[in-house]
Amino acid sequence: MDQKIDDFTENLGDSALMIVPFAKFLPLINEIGNFFNETIELVEAAEHNKRTCEILKNRVHVAELAIRELREKRKDREDFFNKINYIRLQELSTITKRIKNFISEISQMKTLIKYLKEKSIEKVFKELCGEFDVYINLLSFSINVEIADELEQLKSDQDDLFKYLQEMVAGINDNDCFADLSKKFFSTVVKVNAMNNAMEKFMKETSQNPFLNQAKIDNIFQVHPLKFSDYERDYNEKSRRYERVTKWYKTTNKGAEFAFKTISEREDKMLVQNRVTILKELHDWQNIIRFYGLTCEGNKQYLVTEWAECGNLREFYQNKNDFDLKSKLRISLDIARGLNFLRTVETAKLANFKNFNSNYPAAINQSHMLDRQRYCAPELMVRPPDVEYNNRCEVFSFGILLWEIAEERTPHQDNYCYVDIIDMVRNKMYREPFSENSQMPEEFKQLEIEAVHHDPDFRPKITKMFEVLNNCFKKYSQVASSSSGPNLSENSRNNSMQKSHPKRADNIDSYALPDLESFKYMTLTDAVKQHKLCDKYGELAGKVKTAYKCFEAYANLGNTGGTANRSQIIAKYYKAYYISKGYAESPPNKDKIAELFKEVADNEANEFPEAKVRFGDCLYHGKGVDQNFPEALKYFEKAADDDIVVAMYNAGNMYYNGIGCTKDIEKAKYYMKLAAYKGYEYAITFCKEHDI
Repeated sequence: MDQKIDDFTENLGDSALMIVPFAKFLPLINEIGNFFNETIELVEAAEHNKRTCEILKNRVHVAELAIRELREKRKDREDFFNKINYIRLQELSTITKRIKNFISEISQMKTLIKYLKEKSIEKVFKELCGEFDVYINLLSFSINVEIADELEQLKSDQDDLFKYLQEMVAGINDNDCFADLSKKFFSTVVKVNAMNNAMEKFMKETSQNPFLNQAKIDNIFQVHPLKFSDYERDYNEKSRRYERVTKWYKTTNKGAEFAFKTISEREDKMLVQNRVTILKELHDWQNIIRFYGLTCEGNKQYLVTEWAECGNLREFYQNKNDFDLKSKLRISLDIARGLNFLRTVETAKLANFKNFNSNYPAAINQSHMLDRQRYCAPELMVRPPDVEYNNRCEVFSFGILLWEIAEERTPHQDNYCYVDIIDMVRNKMYREPFSENSQMPEEFKQLEIEAVHHDPDFRPKITKMFEVLNNCFKKYSQVASSSSGPNLSENSRNNSMQKSHPKRADNIDSYALPDLESFKYMTLTDAVKQHKLCDKYGELAGKVKTAYKCFEAYANLGNTGGTANRSQIIAKYYKAYYISKGYAESPPNKDKIAELFKEVADNEANEFPEAKVRFGDCLYHGKGVDQNFPEALKYFEKAADDDIVVAMYNAGNMYYNGIGCTKDIEKAKYYMKLAAYKGYEYAITFCKEHDI
């Protein structure tokens, strides 16, 4: 290996070894350091693929340590600061950023889904590690890892993830196979997240009249109230929950039972309506009560849900004589499953603590407020301005609920003063203890204790709670789970690989290295920043000409010794974009634009999903390539999976009209609704005109 390094060094031309001022390297060094700090936070927050994320974090740490030493000992390493290493360090920074983004995506379910659908986690992991290791070696930094051990840990993550998904889809009220249930789970998560993001976007828009923003939401989601005259109250059933919940049925079908919950005059009607619009989409999830919509009678408004015959949890255990250990564990697990799904689609809220503030006791009925206080996280009880309702608050509330299930008692049941409860929980850190004769498993009790920890940072994640409760139920249940299914990981694995020895290029084309001075040593990162600078009219306001010179130079970059030049991919996208938009002089052969977009679109790093829709457009219209509708649809669907809204509309339109495919109305609805949820006007109009 050492001899090969020497041979490689000898092949470097004088141009490649030209000295570059250290000040030009400093932004790249700082950039990698910042990526490492961000990576640490992402790994701490990881809910899935924790081992894989840790492995990748350790690699980024290698880069951070190396560049830190480089900065501290720069006088001893003056020969390092040359032209080729300047370019290679940019490549290392690019790969480090991709690793950080990959960690962000595979650690949370809502962004992990696209990798699960493509079964590409291991593939991307290997590619990132391979490219990273190559540039670490090319820069003469040191790294020593056992690939076999890393792949074994990745496999363990995949196995855990498969088991998690098995348990999650068990909550779908359907008899489909695991694969079909998984698809339903994935599509529901994507759709509901799109709805949630659209609503948040419009509600955050500054407007003197918030009703205008709500009108936009109603227009997109086509919200219509339920017809009150279609329902009739069942007076044989007593009202529940402080007279707020009553039983109704359909006038045309008395077997269809519903719960009407009175909406308080002080509740935010728009917030309630938007949540119901989202929750209506979760009708297939048996661990989440069905929501049907809102209705009104005069000035009275009602939330309409399915009727729970046994009432809420408290009513259930108070009226049940055989609330045994298995039932308690089953109910705890079912609640955890529902909360995990709601967490995935960002709609989880165990009780309405989010807008609660004890400084305003008149806001709600005293009894109702007292009941909420029994489950409220201490940090929310007297809320400082900088404390927001979050997942850790949710975990605390769930922890209190677990105690209630175990003990069959209301928390602080002998205390009817919410101020006393605040003092006990927030100031004296009192928590209700388990009874001495409690039959609950030790793992269950320890989980509850951790969930109600006073410091939110020490509380477990909701995914961890689901895992522990699932293990408790399986261990103490008489019915053993024997389900099995396909492994999420790829069929072919090579766990017998030895130490990583990344391949090096045999030579380097020094003549293809860019003239850095011609664009003032602007890095690609800076060039992209300049590209994104716009004036108040939306026109480009950055140093566009210099940026384009940078893009063009790196697009034509020769071999720098690595397995792939990521800088080239970035530069080629922007080069094609600038030419297509007329920001730069067109080449003699404009067909090259389609070639550039295709190269970026097909690149497995997927850094520019926009390239897929742009190349799809070339295929659809025959611009620079032969017209090909089926291929265009393929690229539009890939871009739609990457959240490109115009691609969603294009794919929906093609499926609706059978362009390049067999007509498929269900797929058309799926894509068109996603585009509409993101506020795409053409999609909103299409949905209205075609009653979608």
